[in-house]
Amino acid sequence: MPASIIHDRRVHPGAGRRRGLDHPKGRQVEAAALAEVGQLLGSRERRRDLLIEHLHLMQDHFGCLHARHLAALAEEMRLALVEVYEVASFYAHFDIVMDGEAPPPPVTVRVCDSLSCELAGAARLLSDLQGRFADGVRVVRAPCMGGCDKAPVAAIGHALFAHATLDGIAAAVAVGKTHPEIPAYAGFEAYCTAGGYRLLRSCRAGERHPEQVIETLEHSGLRGLGGAGFP
Repeated sequence: MPASIIHDRRVHPGAGRRRGLDHPKGRQVEAAALAEVGQLLGSRERRRDLLIEHLHLMQDHFGCLHARHLAALAEEMRLALVEVYEVASFYAHFDIVMDGEAPPPPVTVRVCDSLSCELAGAARLLSDLQGRFADGVRVVRAPCMGGCDKAPVAAIGHALFAHATLDGIAAAVAVGKTHPEIPAYAGFEAYCTAGGYRLLRSCRAGERHPEQVIETLEHSGLRGLGGAGFP
C-alpha cells in the first residue's frame, strides 16, 4: 500500500487538515421565497407553537406548501427544516410540493377512510367520485376526520360534509362550497349567564365526584371519540 494512503488514513477528521465543503450544507433558503413568506406572515409572531397556524396560512395562500416556502418558514421561525417538514407531512390536508412538481388542482375532495366511514360506505363513495369531475378537482382518500357519528364524511377544502353522498358532494363542488358555514352562536358571557359551565363549576367545587361524571359519560351513548366509532 502506498505510503501516501497510509498517511491519509491516519489524519483525524477533526484535525483541520481536510478541505471542507465550498458551499453551505443542506437546502439553502431562496431570497424570493423568504420575502414571500415574510410578507405573508407580516407582524404575526414567529413562536414555534404557531407553526401549524402558519402552515395553514401558507397552504391557503399558495394553494400548497412549496419546498422553497417550507425552507423559508423554517428560517423565519428559527426552526430546523426537519421540524417544519415533519409537521407539514403529518397532516393529510397539507400538500407538500417539491421542486419541479406540479401543484395540486384548486379543489380537493377528501373521503374519510376510517373504520366507521368504511362501514358506512366510504369506499364505494370514493370509487364513485373518482372520474366524476373535470380538471381542477381531485378526489383522494384521507384519514379520520373526527366525524365517526356522521359517517361517511368527506371534506371539500375546509368544509366537512356529514352523511356524504355522491350527489351531495357533486352539488357542493359545482357551487364551490369549500368553506364551512359558521352558525350563529352565543358568546362566552351570554353562555355563562344562561347557565353555561354550571356543571364544571359544581365539579370543581366538589359537589360532584369523578365517579359520577364517568358514569354519566358511560351511559350517554357518545361514540367516535376514539376515532373509530367505539363508545
